[in-house]
Amino acid sequence: MTKIFNVLDFGAKADGITLDSPAIQKAVDEASKQGGTVYFPKGIYVLATVFLKDNVHIKFEKGTFILGSLNFYDFAQQEEIDFPIYQDQSHTYFHLGMFVGIGVNNISITGQATIDMRSVWDEDDVRKIVHRGPKPISLKECNNVVLADFEIKYATDLAIYFAGCNDVDIHGIKMKVYIDGISPDNCKNVDIYDCDIEAGDDAIVFKSSYTLNRIDICKDIRIRDCRLKSRCSAIKFGTETNGGFEDIDINGIYIYDSRISGISIESVDGAIIDGITVRNVEMVNTNGLLFVHLGKRMRGPEGREIGEIRNIIFENITADGPYVPYDIVPAYYNFFQTQEWFQYPWIFDPRNNKNNTIDFKYNGQDTPWQFSNNMCGLPGKPIKNLTLRNVHLKVNGGVKEYSKEVPTECGPYPEINSYGNILPAKGIYFRHVENLVMDNVTVDSFYPDAREDFVFEDVTGNF
Repeated sequence: MTKIFNVLDFGAKADGITLDSPAIQKAVDEASKQGGTVYFPKGIYVLATVFLKDNVHIKFEKGTFILGSLNFYDFAQQEEIDFPIYQDQSHTYFHLGMFVGIGVNNISITGQATIDMRSVWDEDDVRKIVHRGPKPISLKECNNVVLADFEIKYATDLAIYFAGCNDVDIHGIKMKVYIDGISPDNCKNVDIYDCDIEAGDDAIVFKSSYTLNRIDICKDIRIRDCRLKSRCSAIKFGTETNGGFEDIDINGIYIYDSRISGISIESVDGAIIDGITVRNVEMVNTNGLLFVHLGKRMRGPEGREIGEIRNIIFENITADGPYVPYDIVPAYYNFFQTQEWFQYPWIFDPRNNKNNTIDFKYNGQDTPWQFSNNMCGLPGKPIKNLTLRNVHLKVNGGVKEYSKEVPTECGPYPEINSYGNILPAKGIYFRHVENLVMDNVTVDSFYPDAREDFVFEDVTGNF
């Protein structure tokens, strides 16, 4: 029988005032010696950093509240790194968080609790990471992990970030957070399901960075039955793309109220992307819908070659409007400071529209952030084996005049508008694709649009 370690027995007060993380750490340390459950009876606990240990299972009683300390300096500060840093700093440091696991095995955090990070930013910007605060859950090189059934609110850095982890089960999570929601980085055998995420940045975002001081990959990952809302991309592969992504299955996703893109698949730092299947996805009120992009930013160790993208399947995908404004959590520190809780689907920065002068019914000529779907490889490095089956897109449309010329080069940062906001296709613009298969793919628009449904440049296949 699993032994129970009640945190109240280790000195936790659960009064919503006392910093309980020292008591919780004692309970975790003791439970690790024998293996067992660290139990949180219903109460209000104020926590800073707790370092997880082998064979420890955190269990919250239903109705428990976990509050992040209001003092940023109560949290463990970021560790020293003695190897090259190529990725964003938020994907480099792990210690500055609430529940932190480094190289631990057989752990879980479960129960119907609310983890409220209380919008604690690094106000002094001591980390030089645009005021990013503590991560709620930060895991590095851990095995056999379960995270289930709790809510995370108002986190000011990546909400659940796990790198180099194996055998991870995440389900029943609800989020409303300022930065990314769930972020697997170079992880294997991961299941993410039945989650509701509202994110100021990306909702579910795959990374393949150099944070482990080596090139590695994400592999054997399954995402299903999730509901996603985002200021940026609902599902994204990138931008950290040193290693690669293999055998990823995404099924049964509802995407709504998203500013930049529904699904983005990117390789810009040498990543090999091989075997991504996206099925049964419904998108509503989402600006850009589908984006597949091979680029050559090459932010990583010297000598890396340009990556590859192959064997991508989109099946049973629908997208529709109406395209209307919506409420959503602010993105990043600056939006939080100005309390931007409102977003037009096609206005990149709501601060540019303080007086609501842009009518959401205007056509594409007057809404410059209406993004065009595109799937583009590079000359001599095409996307290979790209299949779209039963894909039905209804875009806002309304574009009356446009250029048929598309730049041959784009900026280093990959985004759905890398080659421009308005591309020559109202549906999807394809370039440098080998073996494209399109089966029952349609496009429509709410407003008359002068562009072709699809445009193909340097494309082979059955379309």
